[in-house]
Amino acid sequence: MADVTGGELVVQVLVQHGVRHLFTLCGGHILPIYDACLKHGIAIVDVRHEQAAAHAADAYARLTRNLGVAAVVPGPGVTDAVTGVANAFAARSPMLLVGGASPRALKGMGALQEMEQVALFAPITKGAWAVPETRLIPEYLGTAIRTARSGRPGPVFVEIAVDLLMGTVDAVAAPIVACDATPLPGPAPSDVERATELLARAERPVVIAGSGVYWDRAWGALAAFAQRAAVPVFMNGMGRGCLSADHAFAFQLARGLALREADLVLVLGTPLDFRLGYGQAPVWAEGARLVLADADGSEFGKNRPADVGIAADVRLTLEGLAQAVPAGGDARTAAWRRRLRDKETAERAKLAVLAASDQAPISHYRLAAELAAVMDERTCLVGDGGDVVTCASKLVPLSRPAQWLDPGPLGVLGVGPPFALAAKLLHPDERVILLSGDGTFGLNGMELETAVRFDLPLTCVVGNDGGWGMIRTIQEAFYGRERLVATSLPFTRYDWVVEALGGTGETIEDPRRLRPALERALTSGQVCCLNVILDPTAYRREGGGSLAI
Repeated sequence: MADVTGGELVVQVLVQHGVRHLFTLCGGHILPIYDACLKHGIAIVDVRHEQAAAHAADAYARLTRNLGVAAVVPGPGVTDAVTGVANAFAARSPMLLVGGASPRALKGMGALQEMEQVALFAPITKGAWAVPETRLIPEYLGTAIRTARSGRPGPVFVEIAVDLLMGTVDAVAAPIVACDATPLPGPAPSDVERATELLARAERPVVIAGSGVYWDRAWGALAAFAQRAAVPVFMNGMGRGCLSADHAFAFQLARGLALREADLVLVLGTPLDFRLGYGQAPVWAEGARLVLADADGSEFGKNRPADVGIAADVRLTLEGLAQAVPAGGDARTAAWRRRLRDKETAERAKLAVLAASDQAPISHYRLAAELAAVMDERTCLVGDGGDVVTCASKLVPLSRPAQWLDPGPLGVLGVGPPFALAAKLLHPDERVILLSGDGTFGLNGMELETAVRFDLPLTCVVGNDGGWGMIRTIQEAFYGRERLVATSLPFTRYDWVVEALGGTGETIEDPRRLRPALERALTSGQVCCLNVILDPTAYRREGGGSLAI
């Protein structure tokens, strides 16, 4: 067989695993990969910052439930990508970061951009490797990809020196072999039996459906289980949308009450972290029983002991529970569900009053309500910010999985533009709305130029309250208004920024202009920025602005 370059071996492995796009920022160390991409039909999406490349690969992985891939140069390119990899690790995204490296013969001599890279990624990946020989590129990449996609998914890092990418090897010596993910096990029958016994006795059960429901394709099983067991379901992370907002057992705004009074909590595919009050009082009832189900049981027992821990595929677990749970739960939990639904209805009524405000500057809630009004099943909303995104999460209805994208539990700001790029790239016929805070826009706003360059018409809505609103609220509460520092920004014309990058935009100060502007933007066929001027004090006055730290 003919000789192949190391760059071509990289791309052959990616093609085998269904990768169609590579996110990158150019550099000499990785040019052989680019050349092979042109030969094998992988589209290169070059962004303006390596952090954005990693974030876009993260979103690509989430939206395809497959591998997202970024390639960056060594040294500063790799360190720029670290934040994106760390975010993917917290969010369980199976992304691959390929990092270039100086020629092996120069190792330790101080070559351009030379630094220790593998150790840097050890704490924030499922694995990090340096390829030692060109012929071993397929083997190392295969191991990395299998690791990323198996069990609880997550990112991996592979370093490949430029001389290995440029070097050649007989294709026979570097076979491309299948590297499928290791299938997740089903639940142990004894675990299903113990969980079923707890469910059969519970009068106030609650399900928390997290990202594991999404990654294990368990939304259908979740709906069937909720119906069979008559259990109210709350969603977080990539679990959002796994039950449609109008589903009889989908709840959202009554979660505080639910956790405080539940006698049984079934947590699916999410850790007991700050989003769930660490599983502890006063957020949780002291005597609540706990059942955990996740692909990876390594965190079982963290923060709160589990009565039952099921380390298994979440879909198979829910299917097993749905078969085992006896009928009759509807009558047993009816009063509990009515209590939660009454709470939901009361909270919705409060939000409706706030959302109807015609005040100017515009209320965060009015902006969220107008976004909710233009959402449909073909619209994906990417949230990137503090108060403005928190508010929208309360009002925007979701009807399908992956309709809402946000950073995840690490809370990284700046994910929005690269996430939106990936969403539009994968689903060009869908509408993509990026909801950004004005502070957040400054982190990766240049990626809207990337959207223009690749003809990816998306709508960026900047909730502009002249500062880092969420932190400013906390700072004022702790130290007083006269001690505000480092949390205020000018009311910048972000629409002009996007116009300068080749898009269109307008500033909105009258709430009555919001919906027509959104509809124009979504049908314009252009990258469009709506710079919405918000009242900096409104969200705080209306009871928002809290931050779990």
